[in-house]
Amino acid sequence: MITKGELDNLLTETKSLKDRTEAAEKKIKDLEQEKADMIATKGYVPSGNRGGSDEARLLRSFGCSNPRQLLDVNVGSPRFKGVSDDLKAMALQFKDNVDVARWSAQMFHGEQLDTIGKTEQQDRIAKVKGILDTRFGKEVLAPQLKAFGSTVVGGGDEWVPTMISTSYIEEYELKRVIEGRFKQVSMPSNPFDMPTVSGVKKARIASEGGTMTPSQFTTGKITLSAKKLAEYHELPEELTEDSAPDFLLAGKKEVVLSQERAAESAIINGDDDGTHIDSDTQAGAADLAEKVWKGLRALALANSGNGATVNFGGVVTEALLHSLRAAGGKFFSDPEQGAWIVGPTVYVQMLGLDGVATLDKFGPMATVLKGALAAYQGMPIINSEWFREDLNATGVYDGVTTTKAGILLVNTSRFYFGTRRPIKVKLQQSNPNQDMWWLASYRRVDYKGHTQNATEKSVVYGYNITK
Repeated sequence: MITKGELDNLLTETKSLKDRTEAAEKKIKDLEQEKADMIATKGYVPSGNRGGSDEARLLRSFGCSNPRQLLDVNVGSPRFKGVSDDLKAMALQFKDNVDVARWSAQMFHGEQLDTIGKTEQQDRIAKVKGILDTRFGKEVLAPQLKAFGSTVVGGGDEWVPTMISTSYIEEYELKRVIEGRFKQVSMPSNPFDMPTVSGVKKARIASEGGTMTPSQFTTGKITLSAKKLAEYHELPEELTEDSAPDFLLAGKKEVVLSQERAAESAIINGDDDGTHIDSDTQAGAADLAEKVWKGLRALALANSGNGATVNFGGVVTEALLHSLRAAGGKFFSDPEQGAWIVGPTVYVQMLGLDGVATLDKFGPMATVLKGALAAYQGMPIINSEWFREDLNATGVYDGVTTTKAGILLVNTSRFYFGTRRPIKVKLQQSNPNQDMWWLASYRRVDYKGHTQNATEKSVVYGYNITK
């Protein structure tokens, strides 16, 4: 016969067994839900409460539920202008680590290589399945993923996208000085015709019951035709899986910045009509970036007959700057649309003028003058190392007189920077027999503005400035 004490013990054990069974059933249910979430998020599943961590803030700031989605975010987009620079840097570091892990797998683990095609359709970035099998992937990328509060299954095959490094130019806009100041146009086709309007009309007095003769404004177009810009960084043949990451990160930065330098110099110094304004560029290689399109100096010089140039004949003065602004007429009546572009020597001369406001005096303007350290008459002064200061008295390079500099004043709303294909960074073999590798950057872009003539002087050039 069972005593009351034994019965109580049995009931207690039964309840404990029931509790354990229910806990096990709940665990099975949670695991099933975790598996479903894993499939839905392509390999990522939240683990633990990390809502207050930097990684959690990073995902929230860019509207992502997992790190996989962060790879597709363009942190340079205007919609994220309120996101702090440290979070943007953290997102870019994550993308850097993904790319380095990809390239390491391609170099040392025989993963599929990217392809370089003549057209956007032929161009492909490989899906590298073994991205977490590399030493860098295991020691750097995997811990970073865990810091996001996520686990990864299947060695990364579920989440590694087929397209990475597709939006670097937008993301590097935080560092760009000149290119980003012009209207950005995404080119859905190549070439791409952008309609324009000129000869605009004013409304007229209409008498009651009377009739009016219709008038028609003039329409036109700007045709953007993308040109391919490329640069290669050769990697040392002696690289090992341990030493490669640092070289890959440095090489990636270099080939991206080479695109920025090329565009900036071409915007200022470009000339594509076959007879370049600068004799050394004319005699140089056919693939020089300064031959890709007609830049601001060449446009203003070609329009000099309509008053688009001013001979300074000495150092920079406020009177000469007034003359240059007056030469452009209505195109510089709104300071928010104008920008001064100068080289280092002219920049220093302008800083000495009474009318120049330095950064500490910008006040509210400081937020809109990124890339400029001073302003004159409400327009930013942009100091570019690519503005030539070895010119002659007519504002061009001739190899004889190299003691002059210049200054440009441009209405940035009248010029367009078109992008057909943003920067892509790829690893490719230069010589498979010698195990040589290149890290290469590619993009297809164009720069063009309204036709300069007697009624359109949206860029003016001050030349013959004594250094």
